[in-house]
Formats: sequence, structure tokens, C-alpha cells
Amino acid sequence: MKQQHHNPKDDTQTKRWQNQAACRGKTNLMFPQHHKDITYILTARDICAHCTVRPQCLKEALEYHPIDMHGVWAGLTSRQLAAEQKRQGIKPKRPSISQMWDLS
Repeated sequence: MKQQHHNPKDDTQTKRWQNQAACRGKTNLMFPQHHKDITYILTARDICAHCTVRPQCLKEALEYHPIDMHGVWAGLTSRQLAAEQKRQGIKPKRPSISQMWDLS
């Protein structure tokens, strides 16, 4: 019997929460092309409401500076993410776009 080799890359692909997200393939519904168009929010929140990986999405979204976030993450807008960070006492772990460009 031939032994199969385990490929850790396969685990990474199957375990990533994004692969199971209800919004997968629906980025046009989650992230509007025009920032001032807020009509997408109710549709996006409805998609999030039925998502099985919403906690993982929220956890990742809270790692970023809300000012850099666009669209709806785990049913929350960027302003709501900022409020949630404050409520939980979370400081973003990932650098903001402006911090990444700060070369001084």
C-alpha cells in the first residue's frame, strides 16, 4: 500500500475561514464600489447574519484600524468596528495604510 504524503498547504486552504464565508464570491454585495453608496449595508448584513464563520471574520476585522476598513465585516461597518474595538479595549495589531507608508 502506497503511503500518501500530507501536504500542510491543503490544510491551510481548507481551514481558512474565508473559504466558508457566506459572502465568498459576493464581494460586490459586501464592499461597494462607491464609498458614499450605503444601500448595500442591509443586504450585506443579511448575508453576515446567516454566516457560520462570523466570529472569525469579526476577530480578524478587529485587528485592523477601522479607518482602513471598507464595507461590512461580520455585519459591522467601519464605525461599528471602531466602537467594538473601544468596547472590548482592543488596539489594532496590524499597521494602518498610513503607518505602512510612513518612512520617516
